[in-house]
Amino acid sequence: MSNPVPHFEIGGKEINKLINFYRDVFGWEITPLVDELYIADPQSINGIEGHLFEIDQSEGFDNLVLIYISVHDIYGTLNTVEQLGGEILIQPQEIPGNASHYALFKDRSGNSIGLLQPRL
Repeated sequence: MSNPVPHFEIGGKEINKLINFYRDVFGWEITPLVDELYIADPQSINGIEGHLFEIDQSEGFDNLVLIYISVHDIYGTLNTVEQLGGEILIQPQEIPGNASHYALFKDRSGNSIGLLQPRL
C-alpha cells in the first residue's frame, strides 16, 4: 500500500471506561501523554500507535474514530480532496516536537479522515 494508515484516534465521553475497555480487550499499554490525551501502544511489530481522548459534550458528538493516512504531499492531497468534492476541516498543522504535519478532511460521504506527512 503506497499510503499506509500509521495512526488512529478513538474518542469517547468517559475516558477511564474507554481506556479500561481497550486495555482489557486487546491488552494494549495505554499511558498518559498530555492533558486528557493518552497514547495506546498495541506493542506489535505490525501494529500502529494511536491516541485515546475524552470528548467534550459541547463538541456535538458522543464518540469518534479517526484514521490517519500517510502522504508525501499533504497540500497536493488536500487539493485533490477538494477537487473531488471533499471538504477540508483542518489545514495542515505542525505536530509540536515532531516536525510532521497533519490535516483533517471530510470525504463525500461525511467521514472525517486525517492525513499525516512526515517532516516537510
